[in-house]
Amino acid sequence: MTLHLASLKELFHIDPLRTDAVCHPLSSLLYQTLLRINRSGDQPVAELASSWTYSADHSKWSFDIGATFFDDGSPLLASHVVHSFARHIWPCSTSIFAGLLRGLIVGAAECSEGEIPAGLYADDAQGHVFIQLRQPYCPLLEIIAHPAMGICVQTQGNLMMGSGPMRVYSASDREIQLAHNPSYSGLRKLPEKISIQLHDKFDDVCLAIQDGRANAALLERKHQLRLDALPGMHTTRLRDRWSGMLILNAAGIFDELAMRKDFHTLVQKEAQKKLGALYHTDFIPADVLAVPKAQASELTLAEFRLRWSGHFANTAVRILYAAGRGPLTVALDAAISVLRACGIHCELIPTKNAEQVYDYVARGEFDVVARGWIQDFDDVDEYVDVYQKQAPQQQAQAAYTRFYATVAEYRHIADADARSAAYAQAVKTLDEEYLCITVCRDHHRIFHDSSLHLQSLCRDPFDLRSRRALLPA
Repeated sequence: MTLHLASLKELFHIDPLRTDAVCHPLSSLLYQTLLRINRSGDQPVAELASSWTYSADHSKWSFDIGATFFDDGSPLLASHVVHSFARHIWPCSTSIFAGLLRGLIVGAAECSEGEIPAGLYADDAQGHVFIQLRQPYCPLLEIIAHPAMGICVQTQGNLMMGSGPMRVYSASDREIQLAHNPSYSGLRKLPEKISIQLHDKFDDVCLAIQDGRANAALLERKHQLRLDALPGMHTTRLRDRWSGMLILNAAGIFDELAMRKDFHTLVQKEAQKKLGALYHTDFIPADVLAVPKAQASELTLAEFRLRWSGHFANTAVRILYAAGRGPLTVALDAAISVLRACGIHCELIPTKNAEQVYDYVARGEFDVVARGWIQDFDDVDEYVDVYQKQAPQQQAQAAYTRFYATVAEYRHIADADARSAAYAQAVKTLDEEYLCITVCRDHHRIFHDSSLHLQSLCRDPFDLRSRRALLPA
């Protein structure tokens, strides 16, 4: 039996460090991590590390590496683990964890290309990996269990070797074919073969699904609405969560709190009509942070126009806009609909890429901009990092300063309940400034045909772990 998956060339890379977040389920097919945390709330289980210990202050960690082999039969050593970790902190690294690990591991910030920082040490003879942190970091195990942290080694032929349940047996620019790794000794069960089709354009992915060449697709969130429109399309939610929001420039025309609050209410109503405003109760794990609840309001367009038309009379609302059909574009459309219905003029500033957006934001030359954010692991520290994508507005600076001061104070507190309560209050206080409008929250999803029954709300959806998890021949 063969599973055929389609994605875009730009999203999947054979190197787990360079793979886009949406394709991490593919990375975990090829590479193992020290520990495994498949679902939210799962306790870490052994993968490459058979056991681990830590110091009383949680700053020093030791991992025992079990007898494991790469897909060519060579042994996987502690030094391979350390080298894989070091790749994430080297100056040229594009890892999603580069910034975090450089500030966390002893010596990482000063490490040059190819060097192993002092805070990473391998004892191949004893099979030990040692990690020393500058300070305790509660979600460390979540980080090292992330698929991007898969342990691999690059061969002289620039191939990547792993120890995961599958191996590459054929690769080209258009297709990567995977088969069972005979050296794998773990418990995961997968289809006999998996074919990863790599396309240049989204339309090519759609065609592959429609004509039956692909059973499933892993794509960015912006393609969700178009995939949803395809007949016979089904989805399975992954563990990773996605949030879309509109940022209001408090240093621009949205400089009054009461007006931001009223605008927030109207855009939320419009977003509910256009997007369904998806809020899942399991979006944020209950033991991490309570789900924020927007206050109900009966404000009408006529009331908003009466209250605020004078405020907008002499200037246009500057909206950074990118063409597309994703949720963020739909959210911007919702904001534009509200403004135009109130007789307020909008200036749409077209943008071609993220760099252009960042330039406008840095100069403060905008009033509304869209942001998207993926949460890759469960600790509340990752949840609050969404606010790092906010615009650096002078008028909003005090609110963000208070927010980050609370986060910094409680980030290293071992008591999860105490952290969660403090963060929840900090988020509530910041939300009451109405600096952003969350328009959509949902789990990242795999789109597939009706023949597939995949594992849901996990990192490894392709595992065959029950009679329901059947794949087409």
